Amino acid sequence: MNLSQILVRPVLTEKSVHQESTGKYTFVVHEDATKIDVKNALRTLYGVQVKSVNILHGLPKFRMGRSRMLMEKKEKTRRAIVTLKAGEKLEIAKPGKTATAKKTPKKAAAAA
Repeated sequence: MNLSQILVRPVLTEKSVHQESTGKYTFVVHEDATKIDVKNALRTLYGVQVKSVNILHGLPKFRMGRSRMLMEKKEKTRRAIVTLKAGEKLEIAKPGKTATAKKTPKKAAAAA
């Protein structure tokens, strides 16, 4: 498996962003990836030293659809909580923190 396919995307929830201050980062990983694969992918792609990797399995959720057939409401996921060694940091883009130009109000622009 290619190292770029192991890490699918970072998880940016309130809980996972709060854990970043303690050096723990959460990623959605490929379903066939092992702890060693995740550790090697982070080392080569981001250049950080990993202390430990914990894998979580999220189960799918179903609901009743038309004619009593089950519909998948939430897909199954596989997450990895990665703890980095002391002094290591990862820069993950946070939503709402992108560089945007400030808009000037119309009244201020007309007065100037």
